[in-house]
Order: sequence, then C-alpha cells, then structure tokens
Amino acid sequence: MPHSDLIQPVDLVSRRALFVKSLTGMAGLALGFRGLNALGLPAGGGISDLSMPTSCTLTCASTVGPCYYDSQLIRQDITEGVTGLPMLISFLVVNADTCQPVSNASIDIWHADAAGVYSGPINTMCSGSDLAVRQQIFLRGIQFTDAAGWAHFNSVYPGWYSSRTTHIHLTVRVNGAEMVTTQLFFDDDFTTFVYHNFSPYTSRPNKDTTNLGDNVIGGSASRAMPFLFDTKLIENKTLVVRKLLAIRGTKTTCAA
Repeated sequence: MPHSDLIQPVDLVSRRALFVKSLTGMAGLALGFRGLNALGLPAGGGISDLSMPTSCTLTCASTVGPCYYDSQLIRQDITEGVTGLPMLISFLVVNADTCQPVSNASIDIWHADAAGVYSGPINTMCSGSDLAVRQQIFLRGIQFTDAAGWAHFNSVYPGWYSSRTTHIHLTVRVNGAEMVTTQLFFDDDFTTFVYHNFSPYTSRPNKDTTNLGDNVIGGSASRAMPFLFDTKLIENKTLVVRKLLAIRGTKTTCAA
C-alpha cells in the first residue's frame, strides 16, 4: 500500500450516523475488541463503546444471488491470505420488537475479493474460469452471536464487478432456520476513497455501478440507506464496519 499519496485519515463514520441517532441507554457494549485485537490494534481501537438501541427497524431481505456456497466454515478470520484493506465486520443482532440482543444466531457471510471474484465451486459468472479459485473458499464464513448479540469477522474490503456496486451478502439463522438473507453496502464516496488509495484496488479502474444504479438496491438514496454499513477507518490502515440486524422469530417478509 503506497503511504506517500494517501489522503489524510478523517472520521469516516457513515454520514447516516445510524448508531449516533439510535443507540442510547445502557452503556458498555464494546465494539468487537476481540476482533480488533486480532487485527493487531490496541484495545478499543479508537471506537467508542456502544449502547443498546431503543428503536429497531426490521432488516429486510434481498436476493441471495448466484454466488452463495455452503462452506459450513465456522471462523472469524475469513481472509485465507487474500490481500486488501483489512476490515473488521461487526454485527449486532437484536429482536426487532424488543431491541434485545439475540444470542447464538448464526451469521453466514460471503463477498468478492479485491478483484471482484468469489471463491468456491459456484457459477462461473462469480468465480471465473480459474480452477484454483474454484477450489478455494476465501471470504466465506460463519460466526455465532455472543450473549450481547455481537458477531465479528476479519476480512478485507470487497472489490467490485461489472453491473454491481460494492456489497456483502449474509444470512442470519436462529436454530438453523433462516430469518433473513440480505445484502449490505457502503457509502459510494467511501468506496471511491478506498479504491483510489489502497492496493490492490488501485490497479483496477473505477467501479462501473453506484449504489443508486445497482440492480439490487438502486433507485433512490432512501432505499439504499437502511442497507449501508457504518464505517470507520483507523490510522489510515484498518477499517471497522458495523451493522445492526433486527430480526423476528420468523423469516423476514419485507424486501429491499
């Protein structure tokens, strides 16, 4: 990663300030210290402690897409040596009606590497013709929420591929039953910052699709907003992203 040309780091918490507006009350749910330490950061990593929300909007579903593969890998570190901007992904799963944390929910995530390629023996549209890639399972994994509702993954910032904006797929299950399958996204300006300032993203052209033009979440900023991650870049070298996921005891029926 070239350091000399990097933009000076700023507080890149999403403009939506989702957690600033909605997280009040009981303090002390720290954001993923275990995962932050796994990335070599000091305890706390510059991220403020979070409180439980008092208002929780049901997380809506979107298409699973053609790139899912049932890896059955329960692991926090899903990188498998893949290069890119290190990223800690932290999810807080709560009950949509009570805002209380949901423990022991599984979160299954999958996303593309910096080149926009998925691993696994899946549709060649996702993995291309590289046989080595089709035999790997990088950037896929499952974690279970703890007693406070948190689950964490160590990954790298996803790349893009034609006709899609930058995104991450996930499925939340409780006792093995699917509660919601959805896709989550990043602020376009933040993605541009990453792609222009960190390798190996800088070796590729700009992505050809914005959030508004995406065929899954596009159309309006208000439509995309509930599906955006909160982001914070730490010391211009490690990214922390987080998302509140609100579920019910049956599969989500609302759609993106």
